[in-house]
Amino acid sequence: MTEKLWGGRFEEDITRDVLDYTLTTDVDVRLVFADLWQDIAHVLMLGRQGIIPADNARKILASLLDLHEKHENGELRLRPELEDVHFNIEQLVIDDLGREVGGHMHTARSRNDQVSTDTRMYLRRALLEAIDANLELIAELLSFDEQDLLAILPGYTHSQAAQPVSVGFWKTAHASMLLRDVERLRAAYTRADASPLGACALAGTSFPLDRDLTARLLGFGAVLTHALDATSARDHVIEAAAAFAIGSNNLSRMAEEVVMWSGHEYSLVEVSDAYATGSSIMPQKKNPVVAELTRGRAGRTAGTLVQLLTMAKSVTLGYSCDLQEDKPFLWQAIDAYTATVRITTGQTRGLRFDTARGEKLCWDNFSTATELANYLVSDRDLPFREAHHVTGSLVGALIKEGATLRDVPLAARILVDLGHPVPETVLADLLAPRTAVTSYTSAGGTSPQSVSAVREELLRGAGTHTSWAEEARTGLDHALTTTLATARKVADGADFAAELESAVGALASSTAATATTAATTAATTSTQGA
Repeated sequence: MTEKLWGGRFEEDITRDVLDYTLTTDVDVRLVFADLWQDIAHVLMLGRQGIIPADNARKILASLLDLHEKHENGELRLRPELEDVHFNIEQLVIDDLGREVGGHMHTARSRNDQVSTDTRMYLRRALLEAIDANLELIAELLSFDEQDLLAILPGYTHSQAAQPVSVGFWKTAHASMLLRDVERLRAAYTRADASPLGACALAGTSFPLDRDLTARLLGFGAVLTHALDATSARDHVIEAAAAFAIGSNNLSRMAEEVVMWSGHEYSLVEVSDAYATGSSIMPQKKNPVVAELTRGRAGRTAGTLVQLLTMAKSVTLGYSCDLQEDKPFLWQAIDAYTATVRITTGQTRGLRFDTARGEKLCWDNFSTATELANYLVSDRDLPFREAHHVTGSLVGALIKEGATLRDVPLAARILVDLGHPVPETVLADLLAPRTAVTSYTSAGGTSPQSVSAVREELLRGAGTHTSWAEEARTGLDHALTTTLATARKVADGADFAAELESAVGALASSTAATATTAATTAATTSTQGA
């Protein structure tokens, strides 16, 4: 077995099965970019603070930059016998420079603050990708034609016909839900965007670290100051998992409607052939498999949330290996959720609604009955509870006759018998599904003007989130390029203090510009909303 970097106190190496049971290199491959970036920022800080000799720091930076280039070219491989990404990179530097030089890299740092920092850096990227995917789906849902404002569908409560709605109303409802998913993902990003680097094992260090400097170089918005909390915390991971699970549930609810409505009994929507498959035995089948898997894969994200809560609940403050079980499940949730959002966008683009069928169902399923009750209140001054009773009596009588609200002459005669006559022409208009849809003009209702107003509101909200995500990604990219450029200059002999002062100034200017843009966007959105 390979000599361990922590092996000085031990007389016997771990067995192969212990290594296999404890290693994380297969999971850590996603963290290589973050660990290299973090190492470079840490060594720049060590050199600037005079914690390690400047010449050694320059040599380590040169070695790390070489490893970064190899990683970018797909040439860096993690060795399982070195347990994790942190020891792999440290050992590569030591192999390159010798322990006398490379052994300085891990000064004033622990794998405890390393892994937390790496995970937060990866999670930021994953959350931004998930936000982008949701915004693309929201844009697709809100890009409907004006005719969808009057394309009739039955609305359901208790899985029973309730009131007529429109395709545009249905699409904006799901866009509204997804916009809250974006807000949850942004909140999770804020919690993840705090640097634990420099907390060391759990208690900080006697070395004069500059944790603000490394946080800036890594693009973090803040420092998670308390060392014990910084190395112990996994609530940011659990919060992200909760956002993924809630988002997956929302997608699953949409998928359930697609599955149900595409069945012959409903025949309200058809998915594109590209998002369906056939049967191995039944030639007529067209199965909405993408929507079905959307429901099924919601279980992966829900399972991850439960796993993470269970993992963390009995771990006292301070790192324990229990906590390394967060990443395998978190990676699975990230992959399942983001892929589902993206494929749902494609499926949504190809949905074909049969609104003639929808309007027919609304005539036949009594879903416009509420309009008659409302008419008896507004035009005949009946108390709503009495109007409700009269309308319910009409529906019951029609059902006994095997008739529906489409049978307007019969409905008119029954209303006469009930003591509340309504002219047939008025009744025919009242009970028409299109009339019901257009008459609900309250904020958030089904009328074309109400749906259009909601769509504009949602588009403004999505635009604000899009601007924020672009700025966040630009900020991370700028932090990385600035860190790498500074490291190259210092490795080539430039002064630590001067180059890092310049880097911090550039990053501060970028942060200030981003903050100004965000404030302007928020003010514009507020004005538009008013």
